[in-house]
Amino acid sequence: MTVLETPGRFATIEPLTARFIALPGVPMVKPGDDIALIVLRALRASQETLRDGDVLVIAQKIVSKAQGRLIPLSSVTPSPRAKVLASEVRKDPRVVELILRESREVVRACANVLVVEHRLGFVMANAGIDFSNVDQGGKDEMALLLPEDPDGSCAELRHALKSATGADVAVIINDSHGRAFRNGTVGVAIGVSGLAALEDLRGRPDLFGRELKSTEVGKADEIASAASVLMGQADEGRPIVLARGLPGRRGEGAASQLVRAKETDLFRAPAAATPSGLLEQAADRLFRGRRSIRQYLPQQVSDPILEKLVHAGSCAPSAHNRQPWRFAVLRDMAARQRLARAMGARLRADRTRDGRPADDIERDVERSTARITAAPLAIMVCLTMEDMDVYPDSHRMAAEYKMAVQGTAMAVQNMLLAAHASGLGACVMCAPLFCPETVRLVLDIPPRWEPQALLTVGYPAGGGKPFRRRPPAEIMCYVGARP
Repeated sequence: MTVLETPGRFATIEPLTARFIALPGVPMVKPGDDIALIVLRALRASQETLRDGDVLVIAQKIVSKAQGRLIPLSSVTPSPRAKVLASEVRKDPRVVELILRESREVVRACANVLVVEHRLGFVMANAGIDFSNVDQGGKDEMALLLPEDPDGSCAELRHALKSATGADVAVIINDSHGRAFRNGTVGVAIGVSGLAALEDLRGRPDLFGRELKSTEVGKADEIASAASVLMGQADEGRPIVLARGLPGRRGEGAASQLVRAKETDLFRAPAAATPSGLLEQAADRLFRGRRSIRQYLPQQVSDPILEKLVHAGSCAPSAHNRQPWRFAVLRDMAARQRLARAMGARLRADRTRDGRPADDIERDVERSTARITAAPLAIMVCLTMEDMDVYPDSHRMAAEYKMAVQGTAMAVQNMLLAAHASGLGACVMCAPLFCPETVRLVLDIPPRWEPQALLTVGYPAGGGKPFRRRPPAEIMCYVGARP
């Protein structure tokens, strides 16, 4: 017995043991074999009897074999896509065809590596298709696919074992998966029944009474990995492991609980066959992921990141490459408050002349003030005509001015995307266009700088609102004959 002292209390920790038993006498499994019967015979051979709370871990390979998931490669005709991809990853086109059939998406593809999202949701190499520990005695090479429905197979096996023994056990099907950031494969659960695959410990106290805020344990994966130590990976022939005395709460669960949703996977990006394809997909995620952020954390934006944003703006195209944009940086809260008060007074006066109700006007002023002062950084984006071309007629001068406006707007877009790529939030306020002289006087910026927009920047306190964009068919038309 160990006594652990913690501030303000004593806790007595009793010894805790659990047993993992690799059952002997498991024969070579063939299509059509009854896995429940094989388990019961292996239990008898080891003189073990199932008890309530036991967990049986079954190797994926024997489940797949019993279900007849063996595919002779001679029966596979590779598609054009499979042939192209096979040449890039240097694999048999027939194997690549099977991988594509079993997958939703290619995640990574390079020489000797093909990582996909399996149709079951798992991100894994080669869609789990394997040739090891598969009888290759015939003339044709045989590939073994994952079970059709591992969670369902676990539930069926659990029900059959309870009917035969009366014991309420849990069942896990495990498989060996590689990991993106560590060498070596480990056992993971691809099918679960009879226990919570993902154990939520949020709200539980730690040793010091501190409430756990984000702890979720992949309980089924931990058990699967421990069982894999006894199963082995080569010629050990121990595909069934009985686990007894495991701590934790029981309950219904499924391996699908362990699959992280793609939209919350911070490390995953779809693969592409070429670097240009990767760039295209990264750009698409950048465009789709950007949001207008209006609530910020108090954390300051560093000078290097600020300079990165300004540099991104200066990379925008402009007419004659005259770069008509200028940026006034407002780090000082007092300056932002002065700007908010002045713009609020102008907004109040304009809305009063419009005849709007006083309550509505004050709400608009408060909203404007909050947006200007909420961010730790604001950038007043201006344009200048000092380097633009000069024409004797007003028509061309008006066009030249519009060119400067277009260039400045493109600079703002670059800055918004650079902010998002840097983990920042940003939002554009076009209100300075209603009161450029007021803005210029309050901020004391050069007289030839014309305020265009206020860009608020900071680390986001929220994700922003989702937006809907009109589909291309609604916003474009073809002029002349389509190619």
